[in-house]
Amino acid sequence: MGIDNRLANTNFPLPAIREVNMAKHNTGISLGLGELKGFPVDDKIKKAMLQSWDNGAACYTQNAGLPELRSAIASKQKKVDGFDYSLLNVVVTIGVQNAVYSSVKTLARLGATRVLIPSIHFGIYKKIPAEFGLEVLCYPLKEDFGIDLKALSELIQKDDVLILNSPSNPTGRVYDSNEMEELAQVLRSQLTQGYVISDEIYGRLVYAGEQSISFSRYFERTIVVDGISKSGAVAGLRVGWIITRNNKLAAAITSNNATVISTPPTANQWAAMPVVNEETSGTIDTYNERLHENRDKVLQFLNRLKIPCNVPRGSFYIFPKMNGVVTGNIKDFCVNTAKTENGVVVIPGAAFGASDYIRISLASFQLDEGLKRLETALMNQ
Repeated sequence: MGIDNRLANTNFPLPAIREVNMAKHNTGISLGLGELKGFPVDDKIKKAMLQSWDNGAACYTQNAGLPELRSAIASKQKKVDGFDYSLLNVVVTIGVQNAVYSSVKTLARLGATRVLIPSIHFGIYKKIPAEFGLEVLCYPLKEDFGIDLKALSELIQKDDVLILNSPSNPTGRVYDSNEMEELAQVLRSQLTQGYVISDEIYGRLVYAGEQSISFSRYFERTIVVDGISKSGAVAGLRVGWIITRNNKLAAAITSNNATVISTPPTANQWAAMPVVNEETSGTIDTYNERLHENRDKVLQFLNRLKIPCNVPRGSFYIFPKMNGVVTGNIKDFCVNTAKTENGVVVIPGAAFGASDYIRISLASFQLDEGLKRLETALMNQ
């Protein structure tokens, strides 16, 4: 069978998140946002981008990214875990998805055969390793979305790649320092030749309790992937990065990533500098205040309707359990509710490997009306 025949007879489905978002009626409200859309962008980011034109913004940077940005990221990470990073430990990417892709691609080429992902996970954690022929296994989470360490210790092998996500998309779960240390103890004894890829893109968006701490503080064989999309409210700029203590590994990732992207966009890298240098912390604090308020509104809504959920502390999602509340298939409910006139978009948990749940975004300025519409949809099943 040739290319044309295969193309004609193959379906290329969109991820469930995109499917539901694209079904949205033009009168609908979205509580499915994966970005701080409409949140004010700090003027320092805008100014840095404008000034970049006097700093070579129209030209390529190095394949690993702008040296000034990489040095700033290295300094920032050193404050977290004390390791003496340099720009040679850092690779700038086009967002965190590119960072995960190139990290997994490189580890696969170096001989990795298995990737362990949380049982509730962002879809790319499963899709990317599968593209490189790696075996993908889910490690169990407990009812409170914490890691089942006993089950993990029985599953893990010495040369595995383990993907960690805290604060979590979609659950909003933030692992505290005790949980991080307990996980690290397991990995120090068992993951002696593999790596952790720690997705920390929501790390600055914690609005209750103990702040998020990079897993690199606890486990040295950690590849941190991070960026400015979420905490900078600039998802469209697509600036992410990878940082590892092993600069030979960083060089390998750079080589593999250069064949995909050549270099990251120069002006956007300059725009990332104020975020990395923590000059936008005050603005991020205002984001967290709004997210905290919105979380409490959703909790009141769910409690009134007796819908169970764990209380999130970070990212900007809440992940209630809807089996027994939605009478039929939850994904179908989400699609139908999105396409209804004056409807609302919420994301089915099936997009994250958890079909009994839905994800509600807290990053909306129409939250009150969106919740009213969700209640109407539930009442009219």
